[in-house]
Amino acid sequence: MIPAFFDRSKIPHKPGVYIYKDTAGRVLYVGKAIDLYHRVSSYFSSKPSEKIFLLVEQISDIETVIVESDLEALILEANLIKKYLPPFNVRLIDDKDYLYIEVTKGDFPKVLTARKRDLKMAKKYWGPFPSSRTVRETLKSLRRVFPWCANPPKVNTPTGNRACFYYHIGLCPGACVGAVDKLRYQRIIGRFSKFLDGKKGELVSQLQKEMMQASERREFEEAGRIKRTLLGIEYLTQANRTKLYLENPNFLEEEKQLALKELKKDLKLGSLPERIEGYDISNIQGREATGSMVVLTNGEIDKSQYRKFKIRISGKPNDVGMMREMIRRRFTHKEWMKPDLIIVDGGRPQVNGVKLEIRNLKLEIPLFGLAKRMEWLYPPAGEVVKLPRKSPSLKMLQKLRDESHRFAVSYHRKLRGKMLLGTP
Repeated sequence: MIPAFFDRSKIPHKPGVYIYKDTAGRVLYVGKAIDLYHRVSSYFSSKPSEKIFLLVEQISDIETVIVESDLEALILEANLIKKYLPPFNVRLIDDKDYLYIEVTKGDFPKVLTARKRDLKMAKKYWGPFPSSRTVRETLKSLRRVFPWCANPPKVNTPTGNRACFYYHIGLCPGACVGAVDKLRYQRIIGRFSKFLDGKKGELVSQLQKEMMQASERREFEEAGRIKRTLLGIEYLTQANRTKLYLENPNFLEEEKQLALKELKKDLKLGSLPERIEGYDISNIQGREATGSMVVLTNGEIDKSQYRKFKIRISGKPNDVGMMREMIRRRFTHKEWMKPDLIIVDGGRPQVNGVKLEIRNLKLEIPLFGLAKRMEWLYPPAGEVVKLPRKSPSLKMLQKLRDESHRFAVSYHRKLRGKMLLGTP
């Protein structure tokens, strides 16, 4: 039971951080919770432990900070403990066994986990974190958004090195092989640091500004990289779904059905798109070109239906021609189920190329292109469909598009590796 002197309106059923204070306003303890109300209530149960009893006896006020995700709560908790040094968190601060996250000094800093005794040479650090597993899982997620090099060079441009495993799977920007220079690498680490400082809003605003500036300079590759970082931050800090699932075991299924219904409405489809196929092309200057077909069945990734294509046309890079070839070959397979909706990676040129192939086959299938730059949907003709960024239907199509890109790139890398090794 929460004490009557607490303002219960400040303790919602949401994720966040809670701060206990004494009568002098001194911070006694900082903690995090998926559900603030339930966690705070637990402190005032009938049989508290001795440590909890000593804490509860001194609590006079509570402050809560609402966040959007568990990750943000974890980061905020660590920063507040470091700032206030609460007496009931002191054991955590003093204990040498707890982990910290460290950024090392140097032109190409490393991101490491470290004990307190190993932080003397750190350029910056965050923590302590009571759970080693949580720290490692957090870094695993963060590295997908802010890639860093595990074994960076000591000089600006290494030569003769082989790319590490993490570079091939997109978790290293390539400092180990000179694919990224010192300034760009430090920019990535700077963004990582700002995120761990809890300055998500400031970081997002900065990235949005940089993305617009890169687009104005027509540096679309750089703008695309920044956009992927923004999408990664949005994914990392999305609202906690575990609690929703525990409250309603049918939550995930209902969420997918809602997205499908919205998609039907948004794209003016005649029926619910139970099978959606997504297509993408991957190549370097037209060489070792590959295509991918990925499938959503009832809103769920269905890897059993994935198909990959080794593009046969050669010559100058021609994404539209490659896309047309893939669609033409796909529909020679009468045994494959017919899609209710087709999404291609690209804009109007790709869509119209695919539309021509579908018309030649005398098929009627709704078709849209999802362009990465603005995340707009392009029909073969008519107005562009601009869905809200947080639209469930747009998120579903982004998941499909991103998965088709991943599948095409992985097959392309496999073929390119065989070509470089001279294997059939």
